[in-house]
Amino acid sequence: MCSQGLIRRYTITITKGDSIHHPQHGIGTVQSIRKRSFSGPKGRKFAKIFFPREDLVMMVRERDLEGTIRKPIKKSVAQKVLVHISDWSESVSDQWKVRASVQQKKLDDGDVFALAEVYKTLSLRQQSDNLSAADRRQLSQSQQCLSEQLAVALDRPLGKVSMNMEEAVLG
Repeated sequence: MCSQGLIRRYTITITKGDSIHHPQHGIGTVQSIRKRSFSGPKGRKFAKIFFPREDLVMMVRERDLEGTIRKPIKKSVAQKVLVHISDWSESVSDQWKVRASVQQKKLDDGDVFALAEVYKTLSLRQQSDNLSAADRRQLSQSQQCLSEQLAVALDRPLGKVSMNMEEAVLG
């Protein structure tokens, strides 16, 4: 199995060419899987992953895969996310530092439903022209990460998905 470039670790299995999701870097493609030696012990297995949004190549050790990446969301989950954007409502603090801290925790979590909540909350605040600099940064990050995941899952262009997201915010 290993000689075919397959890594199986806990609940995630990847092979060369697979799409994966990283919470900070978005959707990437597994370019290779092989043993590499750096300054540490020899023969550790790594996955080399390319993230086109940032033109970034990342090497992830086999033992770190579970906590670092996941498979992209499925179409059924993407459809639920769009409904969640439309249906979700929760009040947020008017104090930008408190709001920014709560939103950042959701962004760091990487959960697609949490991203949807950040996106909707800050999109609505943007309509009232009431965004701090942290809000603007977090809105951009949530929109970028969420639209990228939805585009892959729904097999639609980013522009179309962004329009779907904006329609969901408006309800």
